[in-house]
Amino acid sequence: MTDTPAKTINIILAALGGEGGGVFTNWLIAVAENNGWLCQSTSLAGVAQRTGATIYYIELFPKDHQKGRKPVMSLFPAQGDIDIAVSSEIAEAGRMLQRGFITPDKTTLITSTHRVYGITEKSDIADGTMDASSVLELAAKYSHRFINFDMSELAAKHNSVISSALFGALAGSNALPFDKQSFKEVIVSTGKAVTTNLAAFDDSYDCAQRAVGGSAVEIFRPQTAPSKASLSDVKAQFELPVAQSSRGSELFERLQTRFPVATHELIYHGLQRLIEYQDFNYAHQYLDELEKIMKIDNGQQNFKLTNATARYLALWMCFEDIPRVAQLKVRATRVDEIRREVKADAEQIIHITEFFRPRPEEICAMLPKALGRALLSSRLGRGFLGIFAGGRKLRTDTLAVYLSLRVLASFRAIRRFSLGYETEYKMITNWLDSIKLLAARDPQSSLEMALCGRLVKGYGATRERTTEQVVTIAQFCQSFATASAKEINHLRLSAIKDDTNEAFNKTLSQYRNVS
Repeated sequence: MTDTPAKTINIILAALGGEGGGVFTNWLIAVAENNGWLCQSTSLAGVAQRTGATIYYIELFPKDHQKGRKPVMSLFPAQGDIDIAVSSEIAEAGRMLQRGFITPDKTTLITSTHRVYGITEKSDIADGTMDASSVLELAAKYSHRFINFDMSELAAKHNSVISSALFGALAGSNALPFDKQSFKEVIVSTGKAVTTNLAAFDDSYDCAQRAVGGSAVEIFRPQTAPSKASLSDVKAQFELPVAQSSRGSELFERLQTRFPVATHELIYHGLQRLIEYQDFNYAHQYLDELEKIMKIDNGQQNFKLTNATARYLALWMCFEDIPRVAQLKVRATRVDEIRREVKADAEQIIHITEFFRPRPEEICAMLPKALGRALLSSRLGRGFLGIFAGGRKLRTDTLAVYLSLRVLASFRAIRRFSLGYETEYKMITNWLDSIKLLAARDPQSSLEMALCGRLVKGYGATRERTTEQVVTIAQFCQSFATASAKEINHLRLSAIKDDTNEAFNKTLSQYRNVS
């Protein structure tokens, strides 16, 4: 180990709420003090769980270099002056790069490669997710040393919190002049979750050591994107699993004999989703619609028209109504999933409170068509529905609420006779008819219409807006025989520019005037 320089070691940590950033900082302070170093730390709290991480800044200085004077250490990190940067998630590493904390001449960057999607990513109308591979590539380029692997998965494997994995990675990086045992002693001294924390620490330490040694395991290496030809080969290699029932065998046989291999993977996942959502008959209904599309598909780009329709048709047919929400809330695996997420012990009692906000339209959507229409069109009926509508918090772990949800989930048995199903399937049929109509004129326009299925998303007012956009585009194509692929593409892109329909209506108006 080299001689310690007579300067501070500057460390910055970015961690999300609940990930143990404060614990990590306290552990590191204890390690430094136990080794005779001076330490100063500060933190800048983020806003809520995922609109901003908490930034922890730590400066370390060796006591034997004091020479009778106390060093003056900073409370805030400075660009170009960070020796070690630790990030609990790859997007936070990207923010450190953006803010100039990572420099190629000195900074050791340690980050977990998993993703926790931010609010702006989740709320984006289209695909607002960050390109993690680009951040990894930039981090490898602009840091002095780059240690990265999925620390969240590693921590979960040991039933620990990611802070222990981050701590192990820091120890294993050899970026600090402290031995491994001094790190472990601090974890033991806390007396809290010692066994699980040490297991995660040791595993992470080993991963970081392999990274320092240059091992290809766990180290990011930019890879060239696969060619279109290789992607086609991957599609062709998909094999259907063995059916678990006679009804499943019937579906698989129909899929294998009536659809090309290039479409099997997407359709298979669609069938899985529809069976779980409704039943086998609903899955056959899905195949009925897709067979009509197959007849007009010219096979270009590995049957891209059929694949696009299969993807968005499955999602649309699984529209979220009240029975679906109730079904998800009472599924057998849900409590186990929640227990794992909150890391509750087997004997520990947990309480689950959830927020519901049904609208009168959504309540009527699950009722038989005639009854639903009658209630919505009556002032007295809407007043009655108001008793059940509106926001409320319910304890879904109580017997009364659980049984109520079971009853609501059972309404899926009459879903095909409900007002909501009639409304949704009219729009689905309109969309599918437009795809078939355009295919006879221009295959590319037909494909663009199929891709409009991606607009359908959300629930409540968002659902109404997005489905109405697809219906409007379909009607435009049916009304104007000259509607081109370029125009449909432009309408689709305009639809995802904002959630007010302003850009969409402007584009639609322009094309209508031209047509």
